[in-house]
Amino acid sequence: MPDNIVNIDFRRHFHLRPGERVLDLGCGNGRHTLEAARFPVRVVGLDFSREDLNAAKFMLADLKRKGEAPGQVDFIVGDAQHLPFRDGAFDKSLCTEVFEHIPDDRAGIAEFERVTKPGAPVAVSVPNYWPETVFWTLSWGYWHTPGGHVRRYRPGEMWRILEAQNIDVHFQRNRHSFQAVYWFLRCLFGKDNENFPPVRAFFKFINWHHARRIRLLERIEATANLVIGKDMILYGRKRGAPGGAASRNGHVMAPARASEG
Repeated sequence: MPDNIVNIDFRRHFHLRPGERVLDLGCGNGRHTLEAARFPVRVVGLDFSREDLNAAKFMLADLKRKGEAPGQVDFIVGDAQHLPFRDGAFDKSLCTEVFEHIPDDRAGIAEFERVTKPGAPVAVSVPNYWPETVFWTLSWGYWHTPGGHVRRYRPGEMWRILEAQNIDVHFQRNRHSFQAVYWFLRCLFGKDNENFPPVRAFFKFINWHHARRIRLLERIEATANLVIGKDMILYGRKRGAPGGAASRNGHVMAPARASEG
């Protein structure tokens, strides 16, 4: 899918303030890291795939050349289940389309919560259950691809998991129903048959749609999101009083230094 499609709304629901330290856990090729870098913040993108991080660095360099990324970015190779950061290292944390991939999602969520400051905003997205179930039903290859999805989250399940992990969820929204249609076509005609004419045509339509932002189409997609939005995004806040990065033994700890990308 187009690299500029992001799940987290940085302008309305997940505001970034100058100087904040932001974690993008499981950043992949960096679409959310790069979007955050458009703000004057320090953002750390961590992922298990060095290849994806190299692609993200290439795109970051392009944004820097254009003067569109005032933020400072560090890319780190790491495991979401064992993060190399101290407790409360980040002012805001986000994680998009990751927990459905990793073997121990509870360990990943616990680490995500641990490295976030008390009282700090968080955002998490995972695939929406009903479209995901359709894809799993249509295509064996969709959910047996190495590194692919190993679980589905039923309605309300991720909300309850985050609440149990010291995160108060404020609201949830679904997005990207047009992407759900695209993946329906991919699964219907063969997951790896992405150049099949109807699939390719819809891919081009989505690119055109995101470039043009036709108001009528945005309203149609927003309505369809209520039923078939591909991604389920939850916004919340880690419990605790905002302030210092308190560790579990009660002492204030500075963030671990991220290695430069």
